[in-house]
Amino acid sequence: MIRRAASRLALLLPLLLAHCASISAVPSPSAAPVLDDRHFTTFDGERFTYRRWLPEPDPKLVVVGFHGIDGAADDYRNIGEHFERHHRGAAVYAPNLRGQGYDPKPSRRGDIRRADDWIRDARTFSRLVAERHPRATLVWCGESMGSLIALHALAPERAAAPRCEALVLASPVTKIPEGLPAWRLFLLRTGAVLFPRARISLEALGGQDAVHVTHDATHQDQVAHNAYHVPDFTFRLLSKLSGLIESAPRQAAGVTVPTLILHAGKDVFSTPDDVASFAAHFPRDTPVTRRLYPDSHHLLFYDRDRESVLADLTAWLRGL
Repeated sequence: MIRRAASRLALLLPLLLAHCASISAVPSPSAAPVLDDRHFTTFDGERFTYRRWLPEPDPKLVVVGFHGIDGAADDYRNIGEHFERHHRGAAVYAPNLRGQGYDPKPSRRGDIRRADDWIRDARTFSRLVAERHPRATLVWCGESMGSLIALHALAPERAAAPRCEALVLASPVTKIPEGLPAWRLFLLRTGAVLFPRARISLEALGGQDAVHVTHDATHQDQVAHNAYHVPDFTFRLLSKLSGLIESAPRQAAGVTVPTLILHAGKDVFSTPDDVASFAAHFPRDTPVTRRLYPDSHHLLFYDRDRESVLADLTAWLRGL
């Protein structure tokens, strides 16, 4: 079925190129960004929930965490609870991302119009957290898709960048997986323009029924009981995500803050060689630390080596 769809899209592509035009939405008045105890209002007036782990009211260090695709802010629970036991001067704030399972608009779950919406949400949320804790060291931590959002939100060409004094990239997706057939990528990118809201599951896109994200669980196992699980994603969301992946090395070249890269030896999305090549794009004078966990999978904070991962993260943060 997917192959037939790809053939039809190939036939329609010339028509697309003949009449494709950009459509500008008229902006509507929006509420000013604000952070309350459970929600934050972002740059365009949309309101999202967030989680926080705040052992002390005046932390010396705050980690702002951005979760991965089909994830949620609660994915940072392990880090927050680890800090409560071992680093009480540190706090964690993590927003639930637009287009994911806790998006308050059900029609938008699994969809996003512009990748820039993720980036502007991340910058707005981080700025609000920084205003609440002006004396704390602020560290951004992105996991998987969240690492791409953090990396692009830190881009030097963006004006008025919010405060960020260090960067943590956990299980970053550093390149389009070589196992993804070219025809599937063609289907995704062409469909993102012709049929932007058509949907496909991550398993169907990757052509794999079972992808291990920890030693003991596949992606299907991991999401089976998650209230925030999104069963499929629009072509345009996945296409925007692929664009962030492809531009990640270029963004890394502009990072000037100390950076910690945590990655797994058995990550289905990025091999150790992929991550090493990606790390080489950072400027020479930017302190970059890599930690490889050979026996772990994509969800580092939940796999068998999680205590070592959390201990390494805490030690690195203490050394800032």
